[in-house]
Formats: sequence, C-alpha cells, structure tokens
Amino acid sequence: MNIYLDNAATTKPDMDWSAAHHAQDAWYNPSAAYKKAEAVFSEVKAVRRLLLESLGLPDGACVFTSGGTEANNMAVLSGTAKGAHYVTSAVEHSSVYAMFKQLEQQGASVDYINPVHFIIRPDDVAAAVKENTALVSIMHVNNETGALNDIGEIVRAVRRRNPKTLFHADGVQALLKTPADLSDIGADYYTVSAHKIHGLKGTGALIARQGRTVKPVLIGGGQENALRAGTENTLGIQAFGDALKRGLEDADAHAHVEALRGALVSGLKRMEGVYVNEPARRVPHIVSVSFEGIRAEVLVRMLGEEGIYIGTGAACSRGKVSRALLESGVKRELAEGTVRISMDRSNTLDDIAICLESLEKAVGRLRRFSHRG
Repeated sequence: MNIYLDNAATTKPDMDWSAAHHAQDAWYNPSAAYKKAEAVFSEVKAVRRLLLESLGLPDGACVFTSGGTEANNMAVLSGTAKGAHYVTSAVEHSSVYAMFKQLEQQGASVDYINPVHFIIRPDDVAAAVKENTALVSIMHVNNETGALNDIGEIVRAVRRRNPKTLFHADGVQALLKTPADLSDIGADYYTVSAHKIHGLKGTGALIARQGRTVKPVLIGGGQENALRAGTENTLGIQAFGDALKRGLEDADAHAHVEALRGALVSGLKRMEGVYVNEPARRVPHIVSVSFEGIRAEVLVRMLGEEGIYIGTGAACSRGKVSRALLESGVKRELAEGTVRISMDRSNTLDDIAICLESLEKAVGRLRRFSHRG
C-alpha cells in the first residue's frame, strides 16, 4: 500500500513530456547564440508569459529562481529601504519570517501580526502600517493550516493607510488552489514554486508588478534580465510550464479535493480527543488536526510504516513545535500532537477511508501504551 497525503510538502512530479523533451531537444544553454539555444530561450520566455498571464499580470516581470525560498528572500529584499518600518505576520513561512528577523537584527522596526481563527485580518495589518512602512508581507495561504487570507482586502486596507507601502504575498501554497488574479489583488510582489503543483523541486518564481524594483540575490551574469545570475534551470522551467498548463486545464480538481476534505474532516470529528484546526477561510487541500496526548512524529512514523504518508507541519521545520500553531493560539500540548494531511487531485475517497481507519487504530494503540506507562 502507498497512499501519499503530504502534498503540501511536495507533489509527485509529472515528467511525461518535459524530461524527454529536455533530454532530446531542449538541453542547450539558453544564453548561447545559435538556433537550438535560441529555441530553448523562447521556451523559457513562453513559460514566463504563461505564469504572468495566469496570474493576471501580463505586463509584469517574472524572475525564475531556485524555489519559493529564494523568491521570498528576493521579494523582501526588493521592498527594503533605509530607516524603514515593515509589517508581516507571526505565522509566515520561515523564508519570509527569518528575513524580517534579520532586518530587525540590522536595526529595522518590524511589526508581527497574529492571526484570529488562523486568519490575518485586514484591519489588524492596516493598524500597524506607519508613514515609513516600506513593505508589508502576508502569505496568501498558510502552509500548515491551509488558512486563506483575503490578500485583496489586506492590500486595500494597507493602501488606504499608506498608498506608498509595497506589498508582497507568498503564493506558494495558493497557486492552482485558489484564484489569484494579481490585477485585482493589487500585490506588488507574488512568489510561487513549481514542486507544489507537480513540477520539479528547485524551481520557483518571483512575480513583480510593472515598474516595481527587483533587487537580485545572486549577481554575476546577465540571465533573467540581469536579475538572477546563473544558467537557467531549463528542465525545471519547462516542467513548471507543463504542470501549470495541466493544472489550469483541470477544471474538476477543486471540487474533487473539496469532497476529499469533507470526508476526511467528517471522519476526524467522530474520533475522541481530536481537534480539527479549521480556519475561518481556507483552501481545501490542507487539513491541520491535533490529537490529544499524542506525539505527532510518532504518529506520522506509525502511518508511514503502513505506507500512508502524512506530515507534521512545515516540511522545513521537522522536529520543532510549530510557530504557526502556537501563534494561532493552539496550546503547546496540542501543537505537539498536530499533523498535516494534504490532498491532491490524484487522491481518492478510498485513500481517505484507509487513512482514517489507520489513524484511529494508531491513536488507540498509542493512548493505550501511554496509559500503561
């Protein structure tokens, strides 16, 4: 048995077209001057155009990066200014949160907004904005709880307070999971990652509104319009484009995952000592659930031995109690027993039923063992 329910950590890459295409015809360096290399350069431009158009920003800039972390770092760096103030949330991905902590160490002033019912409220963000606030960074979808922030409303609230403040949204868990029309949302910077949508790890992108400054993290070459030095990861970019195209064409995926979520949450709520962390607004593919008196790592390992793969939270924070959960008001004892189950269009209702059955058995065994001890 092999049931994969950790899709928020990464998705199985779909390489049917891109791997063979890259190996046979499209492995050339896109910076070279001959015809075959220029064809690869054109493919990179086509994926860039597809990303921008799908996000409603056809006139914007798209810089390909090594993933969401680099894109987030670049976005925060691009919004910095001397003597400025910044606003972010206490539950951001570490690639954003750590950047602001570093800015604080360098003397900057940063306000961290806490969620209410797992959601970042627009008025709370706006209240923290000052005359010298250079950048606000709030994630679109929380990677641990699935909380869906109303980025459009947050941007509008910020702009009413200070029209000059720039806005970044981490969209890594949002791409193809919820509508993201940047022409309507109004964000200046938006970040995405390929391996969350069946592309390859090591490929991401920073999307920037036309006219916004992008400050390079890597320098040394003229690639990506001199905004990101280094030979482009053409296989990763080709696979990103193919995955995005497939996802945009899959009109039934959202409803399917919503049905899976309904079955999962319904089953979890029938269990004793189990608490589903349900945001006021959320995407369907992520379910955060806390088990009373259980260590999450042990539970994940037990299910893994049966071929059922779930996660403990942020994949980059293994072994740590979740900052996102603690800052959201989840008690430490429950946070220590919280797992993340994340679904995908490839999962079935049978997968959910088997997972629920295995969870119930594993939790029962662990509780019986702890009572004997």
